Amino acid sequence: MLGKTVKVVAKPRRGTRGAVSPRAARMVLAGAVLAGAVAGCGDEPIKMGAAAVVGDDRITTAKVDRAVLDCEKQFKADQVANQVRTALENQRQQQPTSGEPADCSARSAIDTMLNIEVAAAAAKAAGVSVSESQVDRMIGLMSQQAPAESIVVALGMPKQFTRDVARMNATQGLILQRLGADGNAQSPATLQAQQQALALFRQTAGKLDIKINPRFGSFDANRMTVTPITTRLSATESGVR
Repeated sequence: MLGKTVKVVAKPRRGTRGAVSPRAARMVLAGAVLAGAVAGCGDEPIKMGAAAVVGDDRITTAKVDRAVLDCEKQFKADQVANQVRTALENQRQQQPTSGEPADCSARSAIDTMLNIEVAAAAAKAAGVSVSESQVDRMIGLMSQQAPAESIVVALGMPKQFTRDVARMNATQGLILQRLGADGNAQSPATLQAQQQALALFRQTAGKLDIKINPRFGSFDANRMTVTPITTRLSATESGVR
């Protein structure tokens, strides 16, 4: 997981599956390891109804809207997801560079959907194949102290994306191993593998020619994430609804 950790201090109410441990919390960030690093954008307008375009494929605004609505509903009903998100926010306040806030937003959904698409393409480029059993094992790791579905909801996606997120996490791990990571987050070999993995994902994203609908923001190359729209032009003036 490229060495990122989260310290969880929240305790569950009665009836939950137990406190979310730091080990489980580390899994929370697995899906965000390369978050934003793969999200590109172009200057050309994209077709109406698309939140983003990945090569010839569209991520529709309807799919993004549904993901946001489902996530919001599931988050309200999931105590563990609330605890995990609180832990993420606490860490972000203590370490501002630890990442963007986790929430059920369109930007968060688009980021994750793009990461899923690019991870699959990067796996092919790296000669990595992720089996269903490896996805199952990743879900098992995520679920050791907290339900994997709750972790995914805490990260800002509805639970029906759990296998997609787990596959992305497993893909990232296998790519790091292929590049020489040795399991020690601070070792020179792992740090070098991290940089190579980031380069691979950026290169893969560039080849996929990813574009983002300006309604949802723009790509910040420095922060490597989709940032809120700053232009004064309305959706109509920018040519995209």
